[in-house]
Amino acid sequence: MARIQYGVISDRGDKREENQDSILCLDGLAGKRQAALFLVADGMGGLSHGSQISQYIIHQFQLWWESDFLQITKDKRVKEEDIREILEQEIWEINQSVLQFREKMRCRAGSTISLLLLYGSKYYLLNLGDSRIYIFQKGKIFLLTRDQTLAAQMVREKRMTEEEAKHSSKNSVLTMCIGMFPIPRSYFLSGTIKRDALFLLCSDGLYHHLEDRQIQEVLRDKQLDVQQKAEVLRRLIRPGTASDNVSVIVVSVNQRGRFLVRRGGWLE
Repeated sequence: MARIQYGVISDRGDKREENQDSILCLDGLAGKRQAALFLVADGMGGLSHGSQISQYIIHQFQLWWESDFLQITKDKRVKEEDIREILEQEIWEINQSVLQFREKMRCRAGSTISLLLLYGSKYYLLNLGDSRIYIFQKGKIFLLTRDQTLAAQMVREKRMTEEEAKHSSKNSVLTMCIGMFPIPRSYFLSGTIKRDALFLLCSDGLYHHLEDRQIQEVLRDKQLDVQQKAEVLRRLIRPGTASDNVSVIVVSVNQRGRFLVRRGGWLE
């Protein structure tokens, strides 16, 4: 079985008073197959509402892992459509709860979600908002998720170039997240885990300050373990300029190794 290693960092950045990001890293056997779940939730809202929402998402997916996913995989191998269905059902239920919270508190709170599920030889990802998941393979990084922002939408509609989008104020305008609409429309993708796969999950507080080539160089460095890669990525943001919370999860899957999970972490 594969060896999974992961390193994590989450802090409030240089200018925010509170860290409203929340992260989740879980692993174990799902039936007879190896599985792991990683999630970055970037909360938003006045007072502490953003952190409340992101922490609620983490708590609900902990319960989902224990009560839904591990249970349905206990006696059988589940199909992709089954996994997608239970993930989207959980998103639906979380979204309804957040909408009720917003109405009760009369606030505008919500959260992004970037979720990566490893199950056997496959990966599954689900995304709402502008947190991201990358994969590093063949020496290059590739963005797996699709930003749900006004700028990204305009790029897809060819009304704006990618370079214009990088510097546009529309880059921070979300078109979808948890708590925004009654029907959450998530982006879903699945694929086969290649040999020596490396994944990066992060909030926008990281990638808004770094070029793709900088991220690529760090992930390519074989002298760094996954925790060191996460720490170096954080340090690459120029001191004093991290205007938002910064969360990073680096996940390595080595198909040649025996079943082993190693963890690292730096939480604030």
